[in-house]
Amino acid sequence: MDFSWALTLPREQISVLLAGRLAGAAVLALGVGSSTAGAMRHNVQAAGGYVAMHSRSPFFRVLLSVRGMSCQVTVTDRDFARSVSGGPDGLDHGDHAMERKRIAHLLSVLADQVDIHHNEHGGITLSFQIPLFQGQPAPGSES
Repeated sequence: MDFSWALTLPREQISVLLAGRLAGAAVLALGVGSSTAGAMRHNVQAAGGYVAMHSRSPFFRVLLSVRGMSCQVTVTDRDFARSVSGGPDGLDHGDHAMERKRIAHLLSVLADQVDIHHNEHGGITLSFQIPLFQGQPAPGSES
């Protein structure tokens, strides 16, 4: 199964909640279990909250890309103009390990391959992968 979905929203807390709900609903429509859809919602909200808190961009984007039995999720502000120059909230490169550990802790146990990247222009990209059909057959597969 291949499926891609992207959503661009203003960098506001209500947008973070909306992005999580829509991401959960999108994978639920693909036939995943409600616990996986709930984990997707939670993870997108945690990642979106991180980007909203540390970003200086007016918008952020959530991208879901389903390939086979897993979903790659990217939450980023990299394509948007900065409202203020400089790095996000004064973070320097030494802070990234601590920040990555903190956000990985916020994500549920279903999130794999968590990666967080702050570039030199203040852009943030947070990505993770979620197995979609763990313990259940994928829709359309033979049992």
